[in-house]
Amino acid sequence: MTISSYGSGAYRAATPNRLVSTRADLTDLERQLATQQRAETYGDLGTDRLTSLDLNAKISTLDSWLEGITRGNVNLQLSSKAVENYAKLTTETVNDTRSNTYIPSSTGRSAPQVLAEEKFKQTLDLLNTQVNGRYLFSGKTSDVQPTLGYTEIIEGDGAGRAGLRQLIDERRQADLGVAGLGRLTTGGAAATATIADEAPVHGYGFKLAGATSSSAAMTPAFTAGPPANLTVTVASQPAVGDTLRVQLTLPDGTTEEIVLAARATGTTGQASDSFEIGVDVNATAANLRASITAALGKEAATTLSAASSQVAARNFFAGTASSPPLRVPGPPYNTATAAPAAGTAANTVIWYRGDDGSDPARSTASVQVDKGQIVGTGARANEEAFRIGLAQFAIMAVETFPANDANSQSRYEAMTARVSDRLAFGSGAQKPAEIITEFGSAQTALARAKERHESTKNYLGTTLSSVETVSREEVAVQILSLQTQLQASYETTSILSKLTLTNYL
Repeated sequence: MTISSYGSGAYRAATPNRLVSTRADLTDLERQLATQQRAETYGDLGTDRLTSLDLNAKISTLDSWLEGITRGNVNLQLSSKAVENYAKLTTETVNDTRSNTYIPSSTGRSAPQVLAEEKFKQTLDLLNTQVNGRYLFSGKTSDVQPTLGYTEIIEGDGAGRAGLRQLIDERRQADLGVAGLGRLTTGGAAATATIADEAPVHGYGFKLAGATSSSAAMTPAFTAGPPANLTVTVASQPAVGDTLRVQLTLPDGTTEEIVLAARATGTTGQASDSFEIGVDVNATAANLRASITAALGKEAATTLSAASSQVAARNFFAGTASSPPLRVPGPPYNTATAAPAAGTAANTVIWYRGDDGSDPARSTASVQVDKGQIVGTGARANEEAFRIGLAQFAIMAVETFPANDANSQSRYEAMTARVSDRLAFGSGAQKPAEIITEFGSAQTALARAKERHESTKNYLGTTLSSVETVSREEVAVQILSLQTQLQASYETTSILSKLTLTNYL
């Protein structure tokens, strides 16, 4: 039979277990006071563990979205700044190319042209902006530098790949033709003067668009063709000041008009804008024929030359690895009739090396800011707004206007007029401001998502805190209470340990 202890014996038997348990509770409370965490493991939270796991998962998701928003916002700010700087460069060039800026120089280049070269280089630097190992204007291929350097783009790579300068020269030869009349042929006999588009029909040089006369003395007969042709009959002697106007269409889509005015017999003037009234209609027609040839020659050397550069530059900067730039078949180029055909990566510089897929540029990089919301932040260096500016800067950089060339000023003015017009980004062309606006919209979306997530995170954090953390004041009170209990237990145990039968009696 077992006799259970009672009285002080029972107390001494139970006290060690209670002391150990109380000491463990005190240790845990001291940990809670130091860490403010209710438990070290989810299991120790008891029924609150499911709430804790769910809230932590939600907060982790918000943190990943907020981190992506922060990175995306940095990229957008840098991209926006780059486009803003580019827009300023184009505006400055428009101002630089205002009328009366041509000044002959020994280099054949004006101050605005030198500045345009620097702007071209600056634009390349802006489009090659890199942050955290990512090129911002390379589309999906963010690890690839989107553009080549200035020298390779303009001059070629020296290993058989032609640069822009060569493509402009090839196109200009094709547009001017062998006779330098813009691939038109002139002729006539007796009292007539004729102009005709070159046959077979092709896309180079001038194209006749019509003619008018201010006098019945000169009767134009225009046939649209193709190929178009014009016959002007001098039916009677024109009066001084009577004019013949011939309309021409140029390869870049612009139109020009040559105006030839009759001047008195025995007077002198520029053959490119006037003709002398002869002794009879045949002599007058002969003078008109000579004047037409001179006018077409000057127009070809000036406006057609400028238009030719525009076409070549446009084709060059439209080129990508999957669609190389269009080039004039040749040599020879001045007799080419076949349409421009794509070059190859082996013979033509491909200035843009980034992604050239068909998807919108903004979607080439994105940030997921919410469960069902993705914000596009991508960009490509070959977007239309950039191609336009690069082409205009490049044209100004490569063209030369020798001081001893009588047509230099007219050709310069034809060039700057087209440059200024293109840099206005009209006719439905993409504008830098549109890209800036799209970046701004993306930044706004990121900012709103960030604000929303931070608010939600704060709320979830407060809720989680009520589950996982403790109040230091409450823990301190509990520790004080346990310390008091332990102290009393220690004192009682000490007294009982000294109790003997002698002392008891």
